[in-house]
Amino acid sequence: MREVMCNSVQQNLADRGVVAVLEIDDVETAVPTARALIAGGITAIELALRTPAALASIERIAREVPEMMIGAGTVILGTQAREVKNLGAAFAVAPGYNPKIVEEALDCGLPFAPGIATATELEAAYAQGCTVMKFSPAEHIGGIEYFKGMSGPYSYLGIKFFPLGGITEEALADWAALEQVMAIGGSWIAKRDLIKAGRYEEITKRATRAREIWNQTRGRALP
Repeated sequence: MREVMCNSVQQNLADRGVVAVLEIDDVETAVPTARALIAGGITAIELALRTPAALASIERIAREVPEMMIGAGTVILGTQAREVKNLGAAFAVAPGYNPKIVEEALDCGLPFAPGIATATELEAAYAQGCTVMKFSPAEHIGGIEYFKGMSGPYSYLGIKFFPLGGITEEALADWAALEQVMAIGGSWIAKRDLIKAGRYEEITKRATRAREIWNQTRGRALP
């Protein structure tokens, strides 16, 4: 069985821990946003392919901010995996599980995590070689208690999860304390309106706080 996300990328993402989820409307804000996040200790992003500026923003950040680990989000169309890899994305995720997208990611060598919310989706993705899965929408579908109940029977498989969707700063520590959680995605760190308004100091402040919570929690829960 081919792994859809190799161990080195998994470890790289786990080391970074907190992933800022971005929607960028103007490519000129891409690099300042990435640098503001790095100033606060966040060195991984999921840049959603939901705006016309998304692809150009991935390319710009890859070129000008090489220390940022770029993930492409909302990869749901048949050509997107190969396209974002060519632009500099280190990994990609999707909101749902589509076996055709997993196959394309495998074919082009792009580390990929499909989105799952149920045991049925988890089993189908695992059978296709997915050992890292995006759990979404994490808070909206039932939060930590639902996640524990859904994923618990599969804990012996060593599957790692990347939860996002409605997670806030207040909930970050609870999710970070779960051993099966590899990294956490959050849109509150660099919200779309903050990026549009150029409030980069606020983005750095939020990134710093998220980084602190993650480090403190992981240090306590996972020695």
